[in-house]
Amino acid sequence: MLDNLRAVIRRRTENPYLETRSDTGGFILMTLLREGPMSLRELEEKSFILISQVGFHGSKHEKNHPFDIPLEMETLLKEGLVTVREECYELTDQGRSTAEKSAETIERGAQWVKANIVNPKAAARNTVVADLFLAIIKLGAALLSGSVGLLADGADAAVDTGSAVAVWLGMKANREVLSTAVIVCMMEVTGVTVGYESVTKIMDIPRGMVQPLARPYLVIMVEGVALVFAALLCFYQGFTGKRFGSLALISQSIDSRNHMYVATAVIAGAVFSLVGIHFVDALIGLYVSFKIIRDGLGLSREVISSFKGEPVDFSKYEVLLERRWKAGHEDAVRTWILYLLRDGGLTREELINALERTLKRAYVPLVSEFGFAPGTGYDFKEQFEQLVTPLLAGDALKVEGDTFLLTETGSSSLKSTLKNLRFFQLD
Repeated sequence: MLDNLRAVIRRRTENPYLETRSDTGGFILMTLLREGPMSLRELEEKSFILISQVGFHGSKHEKNHPFDIPLEMETLLKEGLVTVREECYELTDQGRSTAEKSAETIERGAQWVKANIVNPKAAARNTVVADLFLAIIKLGAALLSGSVGLLADGADAAVDTGSAVAVWLGMKANREVLSTAVIVCMMEVTGVTVGYESVTKIMDIPRGMVQPLARPYLVIMVEGVALVFAALLCFYQGFTGKRFGSLALISQSIDSRNHMYVATAVIAGAVFSLVGIHFVDALIGLYVSFKIIRDGLGLSREVISSFKGEPVDFSKYEVLLERRWKAGHEDAVRTWILYLLRDGGLTREELINALERTLKRAYVPLVSEFGFAPGTGYDFKEQFEQLVTPLLAGDALKVEGDTFLLTETGSSSLKSTLKNLRFFQLD
């Protein structure tokens, strides 16, 4: 990794264009390198697709540098990086050299991310490190504070570390189903153990043997950190698990989601202890036990199905924030539909073909290098009605015969979006 960073620094030192090139300029150069000569309109379409994948900045961001293709083209022409011929822009020799170096840097970065972050084996290895860190801080804080809820959560994190090691080794040995079974078994053992400890403390309440938390603020701080880590792990494991069809990572994602609930509950227990109520964390431990056992039983059915060779339905496992992300992505696709209709009507088949061509098969700098095509996960033929129905209901589109047309409302919405693009900046 350090060698890659040194290479990037050396290239920037040798070529000042790499050091000062704006996001828009680099985007244009890489597009022309891959796609060849393109018109100004085609380049603006590419920028529209890229920006639609990451969101829009409103007019309140006008103070930012604009993502302005025409303005940037003038700069690139003056610098001698592009030339124009028959209303199409193409790279000069100097522009090609600059674009190739930029593309090489991004490609290396993409390969590093794919090798070390976005793949099942890397996710399993990274989970081991994260779970080990969480187990250490939770168990340490539990010993200092005397919190049963935190001790239960720390014990579960320690078991998660062992499970994560099993998953990692199982993936390396191509025995993922077996490692998933290990996770489920360890989850059940942890659930029973945590339940026993919690019930024991609850039984001590009538005898007045419950001890107050020694350091509630420490518990709150540690579980606050754990909550953030659990949320990140839940999303990371779930995303990678669904992307690559890994039941083991999905099971870890579910466990991380449980830890989010646990962290929130333990924090609540610590807060109650500040006002003299010292048994809430025991109740929380009982809740944790129930959650772990229930999720373990659910996953055990999937493991049995996998052993039988039956396919796993990953669609029923929702990744953290997945619903919100999908809604935003669908809105971006609908905006692109309006853009495709800006010059005239298209039939259903023509719209589907245009969506396939521009969002699935087309190259988009940065997005394509990292394997996230704008149309990934869409079957435009099957989902066409789902995409256009809100546009028809919102009077953004109308249908005349078999042709879809842009309405005044749709045209106004599109113009507003295109205006916002002028003030978009890749941070």
